[in-house]
Amino acid sequence: MSVLVPRLEREAAHQIISRKRDMSIAELSGALPDLSPVVTYSALGSPIAREDLVTLRRRVVDLAREHGFPGQPAGLAEFEGSCARVLRDAVQVTPHEASHEEVWSYLTCCWLLDVALWRFGGAADEKRFIGNVNRNTFRRLWWRAEILGPDIDLKRLGEDELANIMERPTIAGDRRLAKAIAREFLDRVDSREVGGRSEVGQRMQLMREAMKRLLRLTPFVAFSALTHDELASLVAETFDASQEPFGRRAAVAKYEAQAVPDPSPVVTRIPSLSISRSSDESEMPGTSDVGRDFEAVSQIALDVARRTGRVTNMTLREVVPLTSQEARDVLTGLVSRRALERRGAKRGTHYVIPHGSETGGSRTRPAESALRRLLRRAR
Repeated sequence: MSVLVPRLEREAAHQIISRKRDMSIAELSGALPDLSPVVTYSALGSPIAREDLVTLRRRVVDLAREHGFPGQPAGLAEFEGSCARVLRDAVQVTPHEASHEEVWSYLTCCWLLDVALWRFGGAADEKRFIGNVNRNTFRRLWWRAEILGPDIDLKRLGEDELANIMERPTIAGDRRLAKAIAREFLDRVDSREVGGRSEVGQRMQLMREAMKRLLRLTPFVAFSALTHDELASLVAETFDASQEPFGRRAAVAKYEAQAVPDPSPVVTRIPSLSISRSSDESEMPGTSDVGRDFEAVSQIALDVARRTGRVTNMTLREVVPLTSQEARDVLTGLVSRRALERRGAKRGTHYVIPHGSETGGSRTRPAESALRRLLRRAR
């Protein structure tokens, strides 16, 4: 039967925080644990023993004292790395139980509020004290130990490096992938391919670049279907490529030397188009090949707008292989011709056929033939 931790409702947590956050650490420590609030439990499971909570508080406070508690904090990365293991060992609940905000509100506000205030200060965001998923003082530490496991030394990872792994659900949701990333990063620190803790900026840049590349792969790669060696190899290649921007070694050479396989017979190869505007930005290109490409893509953009009611930079690029800037040039050119009207702003920007325009009819043949011309040229 699973262990259950009492749950403290958010409003009750707000009241405790507002009442106690201005107290001194010494005063607050003397008033803990606070067992006065009304709490609830999940319907299934056995409540955690009070002795276990007493042990948890003692271990966390003892660890905090090693790092300056109740005075000025020192060595916070080491404190949080060790505290994550203490929490995971002492609070042996299921991941489902640990996913509830009220569980961590209770542990923080009723048992460990003095340590949380010592760590972040009384002026900190209230999310540090209620059970916020990524900000609560202790919830984020428990999940780091849960996801990354005992083999990863959490004390060697900085806050930004851990946040890059843990605050991305597509990464943290796959434990093998999260561990592989942490392990590969620490291996590179050990081999001095990136700087030590004194070169925080370099480490941060590498981790952020690698995570961006991995996130771009998630729609196309089933990481859970890879073997252990395949996953480790993919993560290593991603870190290799991520080091290129700041003068490190290039991606694995053996992959560069391999010939690109021929596509399947049923696949049509469409080359990248080079779309450009004439020197007069208000005019469309003339009769050159580039101009014809521009006109062909313009007809396709209009066809998409007729069929779906709108066209965006993204939907145009899904039909024709263009860069974002090239698609933007086509759409703004059509706006200058008054063949399209721009609507929305920023990510909501889209283009529609002007009301009453003759281009808003049912003429789809020119766009279809323009697309066929592009496909014939590709062949």
